[in-house]
Amino acid sequence: MTSTDEHRPTMSWSSGADSEPGAEHHALALDLGSSSVRAVLGSYRQGVVSTEEVYRLRHQVVDDRGTLTWDLESIMDGVRRSIVEATRRLGRAPDSIGIDTWGVDYGLLDANGSLLRAPRAYRDGRMSRWAADLDQAIAPETIWRETGILPQQINTVYQLYADLREEPGLVDRVDRFLPLPDLVAYLLGAPAETGRAIASTTGLASPGAQCWSAHVLEAAGIPERWMPPLVDDATVAGKTSEGITIVRPGGHDTACAVHALGLTNDDVHLFISSGSWSLIGVTVPDPVLDEATLRSGLTNEVRTDGGIRLLRNLTGFWLLQECQRSWNEPDTGVLVKAAGECASPGVVIDPDDALFATPGDMPGKIAHWCRDHYRVVPEGPAQTVRLILESLACAHAAYAQGLQNVVGDLLDPASPIHLVGGGARNSLLPAMTAAACNRRVVVSTPEASALGNILAQLEATGAVDPASRGEVLRRSVHLVDVEPSDSIVQPDAFDVMRERLLNITAG
Repeated sequence: MTSTDEHRPTMSWSSGADSEPGAEHHALALDLGSSSVRAVLGSYRQGVVSTEEVYRLRHQVVDDRGTLTWDLESIMDGVRRSIVEATRRLGRAPDSIGIDTWGVDYGLLDANGSLLRAPRAYRDGRMSRWAADLDQAIAPETIWRETGILPQQINTVYQLYADLREEPGLVDRVDRFLPLPDLVAYLLGAPAETGRAIASTTGLASPGAQCWSAHVLEAAGIPERWMPPLVDDATVAGKTSEGITIVRPGGHDTACAVHALGLTNDDVHLFISSGSWSLIGVTVPDPVLDEATLRSGLTNEVRTDGGIRLLRNLTGFWLLQECQRSWNEPDTGVLVKAAGECASPGVVIDPDDALFATPGDMPGKIAHWCRDHYRVVPEGPAQTVRLILESLACAHAAYAQGLQNVVGDLLDPASPIHLVGGGARNSLLPAMTAAACNRRVVVSTPEASALGNILAQLEATGAVDPASRGEVLRRSVHLVDVEPSDSIVQPDAFDVMRERLLNITAG
């Protein structure tokens, strides 16, 4: 790898000609994850942007009498405290804020604009009770063609269908549906509208999220009057009660992360956004809706700039996070270091196996899966962590090849994979991914979602010309090149593990 700061990309913003002399803008990125509320303040002065995390609040899903929900009151408290802290740091309110979250979850408002109930979590079990019924009402292939989104039980369309089957009275009680980032923006003062990027993740909008799909809504029994107006991203949405400009930065955390790659609408590049979920995809200008794309299990999600993220969503560091919870070991660095020093178990799991989808005793589940399929068990936490990382690398390789097959000559087979998100902090995953994919990996900032959110705010408010985004980022973000040879596991070893996994899962 070619960097003096191994696997620790940094932002080093320098002055540019894309702002007027004396221009100053302070943008607060509210980067809401499934385990924390994070606030990152981006300060832009005469072409120079500095960033600092100003607030963080841990939160978790709540089991409410068997239903998994989000503690929105706690999340909103964290959001408001973030604004207060940013204001204290600056000595005045920030000029703008933008909210990004995970996808598919939402809130339901009544006619008075009040939230009817706590938002359900995508890991709640109610969808499994009703998914087969929705698949009878409208074939998954039809949903895919109508929306460009791979049908999955966590998708909003399955969640809303289950809500309506279990609570038929919602038909009359609900006045407006809002995806989570737009719900937070609404509670801060924005109108009840939805950005196209987050809308595209729902499985309810047309390919490219130009409109809501009347066919899917009707088949699922979802009233069209529930659906908010669709608006472009990187646009001003409204103002808070304090007069702070609210920007829709892309809504979905991966849309923001991809925005931080600085690509143009026509650029075709592989990327991995590595977090609780590992999203591997390729940037393309328009939705890809052919048979090969459907067979490959790919989904067309909208980018902040209006292009498409053609990607596959697979389980990521959720596996490690759940293991850490079971072990009561919060220090990821200690575990990764130990994993690099122990022997490889020589086998990999399928991260997307249904066994790993729910919380609880993840080390035991992984051991059980390995015992059943290979008759081996990882020895202790270090080898379990190594197994997880090697499994993620193999999954990345499988889907990178699938993406290459689908887009063909649009994607240069020698082009690198751009890796952003939490995996950029990991000392093993980028190198293992490079070896498994046999491609160079360019490691960018782990703060990609917050950075893309901030850039969208700067563009929406006129502080930065969108055409200069790529140049600004090239001057700004220190990249780390990782070659396949940098891995402690070489490409041929990954080929053997992938082939063995394919043989047992195909059987």
